[in-house]
Amino acid sequence: MTDRPPSPSTPPAAPAIANTGPEDRVLATTTQLTDSIETALGCRLDETVLEDLLLELDRHDYVDWVTVSRGGDHVWDLSESPDRIGDAIAAAVIERVRSWLDLDE
Repeated sequence: MTDRPPSPSTPPAAPAIANTGPEDRVLATTTQLTDSIETALGCRLDETVLEDLLLELDRHDYVDWVTVSRGGDHVWDLSESPDRIGDAIAAAVIERVRSWLDLDE
């Protein structure tokens, strides 16, 4: 069974479409992200697959699950995602370069 973020006992009401929130947070539903990816890249992702990916990213603190919209979509806080993902990629690249340097010794 896949671990899911905990469900709030009474989820706060989220607008059907949430682009930004308080404090300049960037909020989006899974559907909005799917539509945005389709617009930007010209390909359509299966929403279920994308949501599974987002849940996994949430488990590793790359995105934050906020609530469930009135329509039943998960709402994600992506405000810090670019920095978090960028830091993870940088750390992986540094580790790879270090391993290459260690092999040459």
